[in-house]
Amino acid sequence: MIPMNTLSRFFSVVLTATLFVAAPVYAGEEASGYFSSGSSKFDSGDYRGAIEEFTKAVELDPKAAGAFDKRGNAKMKTGDRPGAIADFIQVIELVPQLADAFSEGKRERDGSEAEGDAASDLHMVAADDLHADYAFAFDNRGLLRYINGNYREAIKDFTAAIALEPKFALPYKHRGYAKHDLQDYAGAIEDYSRAIRLDKKAGETYWDRGLAKEQAGDREGALEDFRKAAKLGEKSAIERLGELEAEGNS
Repeated sequence: MIPMNTLSRFFSVVLTATLFVAAPVYAGEEASGYFSSGSSKFDSGDYRGAIEEFTKAVELDPKAAGAFDKRGNAKMKTGDRPGAIADFIQVIELVPQLADAFSEGKRERDGSEAEGDAASDLHMVAADDLHADYAFAFDNRGLLRYINGNYREAIKDFTAAIALEPKFALPYKHRGYAKHDLQDYAGAIEDYSRAIRLDKKAGETYWDRGLAKEQAGDREGALEDFRKAAKLGEKSAIERLGELEAEGNS
């Protein structure tokens, strides 16, 4: 079996997600006050001021998913995409039912509504509030889980990312990696094919699909993919293609 070089694939891909860690402090009205103040600043366009207020809220209440969500949105407005993704990862860590709602590949709601003003609830974020940027958060957490060898949980996150942003090629490719390493070659080939339909110039994905086809016993299909990958400049495919063609001529 050809080595997958798992770790080397991702160091250029994974956004560093610095997860928030803080000792719990007394929460309550003070945290809610910072959340309300941050929301007001956000609505007025003072995004950096909003970030400061939401940061104070999560320092007082590290389980304040709504504050992490709003701070993530404010960071997006200031161009701090890695910081935003880290905050969105915090939300999906704090509200695990979000991943469950999307892991089957579709949006799901239980029909219930929380009592009171939803905007003042620091601990929850509604599925309807999710947007495409959460796809990157799920995809990044999936990559971290994949690197740690937790393939099945990674697949759930990649599926959630796909449900949020079906035209986002990377989660299909990444889910293909996880299925590939679980030796579900047919599933991996299907996901690689979906990724290729969305990004036909991704030589690495042709290479990965070629590997899956080779390991599934489809030598001709593998050769075809390696040729496409080589044409797109994928060096590993050029080398493997040469090896296979030499074997065929011997």
